[in-house]
Amino acid sequence: MEQKEIQFRKKRELGVIISDSFEFLKLEIKPISRLILIYVLPFVVLYAFGQVYLQRNVLSAIDLTDQEKLMANIGPFYLNMFLFLFFGLFIQSLLVGTYYSYIEAYLKLGKGNFNLSDISAKFFANSLLAMGANLVFAVIVFFGIIMCFLPGIYFANTFSLLLIIFIYEKKGLGDALSRSWKLVNTQWWNTLILNLLAIVMIWAVSMLISIPTMVMGISKNLFSSEFTNPVDYPQWYWIVTGITAAVSTLLMIIPFTFQAFQYFNLEERENPTINLNDNSITE
Repeated sequence: MEQKEIQFRKKRELGVIISDSFEFLKLEIKPISRLILIYVLPFVVLYAFGQVYLQRNVLSAIDLTDQEKLMANIGPFYLNMFLFLFFGLFIQSLLVGTYYSYIEAYLKLGKGNFNLSDISAKFFANSLLAMGANLVFAVIVFFGIIMCFLPGIYFANTFSLLLIIFIYEKKGLGDALSRSWKLVNTQWWNTLILNLLAIVMIWAVSMLISIPTMVMGISKNLFSSEFTNPVDYPQWYWIVTGITAAVSTLLMIIPFTFQAFQYFNLEERENPTINLNDNSITE
């Protein structure tokens, strides 16, 4: 029996986009996992350590009842927070650059017609493209949130296809922004549902993993007469916190997959192609 191959460029309804996204991840989980293990996971581990450090050594040092000490620590706090957010943006760009490099090879060469060396030559350049696009996207959403929060949501959804367009079409950032705006606004609410669903999935898995830490935190501070500094939490608490951060980061592959399928769905609706074999999965 021949291997199943997902056809990306195809008109799909919302439910089919979701099911085909998970079908693609299921079929390609081994090579994708190998890519992430080699190129992304070491940085994700560093990111998890960074989050633990930030929570344990930076946030716990802030005493809201001591205004003088608070003002003395506010500068280092913002510096650490900025560096941590920037590193998180770098990790996300590395993940999306690696993953979309795989999808790009899958689309252009066909399933089974390429190996990891074909991707390794492109993932660094695509990660740099993703970093630039992510920075622009973050600035746009940030200013949208400052304006009144709702514009931030609108911009985040409208430009959610920016990364896949910028990496796949390679026609410049300005063109990618306008293309994302144009395509998403043809199915704005469907795109919003996909993005929100992916966020809820990541949140649910993260909450499930972090249940032991939440229970311990509540028991330490709600049922105790004295406040317990997070520095004094047991070692396993910080291990689970780090694992939660790493898993939630790697699960960003879900919204990236949804967005890729939505992009090709909207692209096909805008510029239909003649396809004699109009099946989303062929055997």
